[in-house]
Amino acid sequence: MIGLLSVELNRFRSRRAIALLVLASVLAAVAFVGATAWNTRPLTAADRADAAAQADLEGLRPDLLQEVRTCRASPKDFLGPDATADDCRAALVPSVESYYPREPLKLSAVLTKEGMGLALIVIVLMVIAGCTFTGADWSSGSMATQLVFEPRRTRVWLAKAAAVMLSCGLVAVVVLSGYWLAMGALAQARDIAMPSAHVSGVAWHVVRAVALAMGAGLGGFALTMIFRHTVATLALLFVYSVGGEIAVNLLPFEGSGRWSVGNNVLGWLAPHHRYLDATIVCTPGERCSSMQVMTHLEAGTFLGILLLVAVAASVLWFRRRDV
Repeated sequence: MIGLLSVELNRFRSRRAIALLVLASVLAAVAFVGATAWNTRPLTAADRADAAAQADLEGLRPDLLQEVRTCRASPKDFLGPDATADDCRAALVPSVESYYPREPLKLSAVLTKEGMGLALIVIVLMVIAGCTFTGADWSSGSMATQLVFEPRRTRVWLAKAAAVMLSCGLVAVVVLSGYWLAMGALAQARDIAMPSAHVSGVAWHVVRAVALAMGAGLGGFALTMIFRHTVATLALLFVYSVGGEIAVNLLPFEGSGRWSVGNNVLGWLAPHHRYLDATIVCTPGERCSSMQVMTHLEAGTFLGILLLVAVAASVLWFRRRDV
């Protein structure tokens, strides 16, 4: 089994299309690092002066000045029972910071935006890698030759699946860890503190993203072993990802957003994923909300069941169908 796995790993590595997908993952990480560094670069003196000028100009608006005067006459009506007249201007007039053209680097903010975007790109590329790895064997006819040397189909399937999972996991670990190490180095260079809670959140995000990339690659491989064509599998996944989201929102019962693949993927990756479930209609006075929370356990269970169904069907189909 080890020898067969080694052969499949070499076959995965030698695929030119897969090499391009890996390169695309690395380039995406580099682009995200550059974009994040540029969009969070420190403010210049000109940026601060421009923000101060805009704040001063906004503070001279007649309607705003009138609102401040009204607030000072009755601050408790405007700002609450503990408010004083001195609090009115700070509460109603925009501060200089609100006119800054960009936010400073924060790992928590990067995690929910750029970090999530990069993880999704890597996962999608690993799905394509899993599809094209076995799709090339079917299109070239080499699958029949491989079964001549190893007729036990289950062993062949398992070796290929293990090669896909290990390779996709390795790519995801290198790309995502490299991105976050670059973010850590950038924060250190700018003397930005990194709370341990944020570092822990990033580490767990990488672990979940790597696990999902491995599962996504395995799922793409399993489906392609059924359809025996890369394009057919990718077309099916595209139709399912688009049409499935529409179908979920049209289901005639409340809470159907729970079964959306997109919501579950984000629920698995994001630290605290909240989504709008349009199928939940709240009447006035009723204690309910259309905003729902997706936990990691719920999302992982849903995605894991989908993966197990695809794997079981793929193994059975490969064992029984003629090659």
